[in-house]
Order: sequence, then structure tokens, then C-alpha cells
Amino acid sequence: LAQTDIRQKAPENLTARSLLLYGPKGSGKSMLARAIATETGSTFFDMSPLVIEGKSTQGGAKGAALLVYKVFICAQDMAPSVIYIDQVEQVYQASKKGKKSGDPNAPVRIKKDLSAAIKQVKRGPEATEQDRILFIGAMSKPFDENIDSKELLSAFDEKVWVSYPEYGSRVVLWQKFMEVHGVFVDPTKLNISTLARVSDGYSAGSIKQTVDRVLTARRVQQLKVRPLKVQEFIGPLSRTAFCWREEYQQFSDFDFEATGEKALHERRAAEEKAAEEAQAKGKGK
Repeated sequence: LAQTDIRQKAPENLTARSLLLYGPKGSGKSMLARAIATETGSTFFDMSPLVIEGKSTQGGAKGAALLVYKVFICAQDMAPSVIYIDQVEQVYQASKKGKKSGDPNAPVRIKKDLSAAIKQVKRGPEATEQDRILFIGAMSKPFDENIDSKELLSAFDEKVWVSYPEYGSRVVLWQKFMEVHGVFVDPTKLNISTLARVSDGYSAGSIKQTVDRVLTARRVQQLKVRPLKVQEFIGPLSRTAFCWREEYQQFSDFDFEATGEKALHERRAAEEKAAEEAQAKGKGK
């Protein structure tokens, strides 16, 4: 999304055409995508499966291609542009061999055309004003076994893990979400630190949902008579989405592979092993 002269001079590995965001539900992936568009003054196009469901310019296989093509042409004309695809895992579903294509309106219908559109964005000296386009994909289950991981990872240049907040951020989030309702917390009356500790593993969206459920208009009016207690938030919090340790480990494993760290680790291990074998042979002589 940088200026054209910068994109022409910058190395290609620093001018991303696409960005993949993955993390638990409510971690702020959609908000981050919209923030990128807002801060860069970009036009925001939403091509999420929920948005394009049942929509097509014409029937048949050409309908999906034309849908992606027309969005891409509009994005070029209105550049800089951000093309956002939420739940991108539904688009990059693996096709089973020998099985006929199912629902013609399924999100997977745009997979091939979407990957092709991303590759059409030029970088380096050939870049023009119309190439100021960034594709952003978001997903909450990148480790799903039905995903075509190879195609997905090759389509997106940059990968970012949007995890749940750490303790310090949770303290701030509890305070800020309460302030939205006009409630300014007195640390001597409500222990925010305790709320931050018990909400470990919960996303920012879960914390916001909890505060919205507890701080109703009626409850806010009763604060002078009945001050807030930590116990009031525990029940509503437990009914929101939680990232279990097993799920966190799956995110960690996917991030290890997606960012290229796994391949780098394996290459270094192979080099060290080869060096050790060469050294052992030298001593044997």
C-alpha cells in the first residue's frame, strides 16, 4: 500500500501483496484489517464467504472468475485498496481426488481465481499506482485438516499470528471496555488484576462481550448502591469463547511452519548433522 515510487525501489520481499492473519475468535483480526485500511486511506472491499454467498455475476464456472475479476478491477481503479477475506479457510479447502465438485456456490469456487489475482499485483520497477492493493485473509482454524495448506501459504506473502492478550494488555482491556459504559474503575473497590488473571486464554472479544453483558444500563444505574464485584464477571466470561492449551499449541505449530521457521530449523539441523559426520570421518582417517 506504499507510494508507487517506494514500491518500485523497495526489495520485493518488503512489499507484500497479501497478508494472512490467524488466531482465536475475537482476537481482533477483522478490526486489524479495517484499521490497516483506515490508517492508509485505502478503499475496503469485503470478499468474505458470508458476503459473497449466493452472489455471482453469472452462472457456471465463469461466475466465480468474473466475481473476483470485477472486485480486482474496482480495487485497481480505487487504489490504494484492501481486499479482505474473513474465514479464508473456507476458500482454501482441499479438493478430494475422484470426488465431483459439490455446491457451485461454495466459497472454494473462488480459490483458483483469488490466488491468480494476488499474483497479478506487480512489485519492483514494474509496479504502478494500480498495484497498491493488499489482500488480507483471516482465519480462526488454520490447523483444520481439510485446508489446502500448501496453496494457502503460497498465496499469502506475510503471515501474522494474532494471539490472545497477555496479562498487561488484559488489565488495560478490562478498564477500557468498562470506560465505554461510563464506568471508571477504582482499584480499591474492584480488583482488575484478578479479572486479568482469570481471563488468561480469553480473547479481547470475549472480554468485551463479558463487560457488555454485565454492565447493562440498569446495572450501571445501580453502581452507587451496589458496587461491582469480581464474581459478577466470572459467569458471563465462562460462557464466551476460550482458547484451550491444545488449541494454542496447534496455533503455535502452524505459526512455526507458516513463518518458515520450521524449514529453517530443519535446514540448520541437517547442516549441523552433515558437519558432525564430516568431522567424524576426518577423525577416523
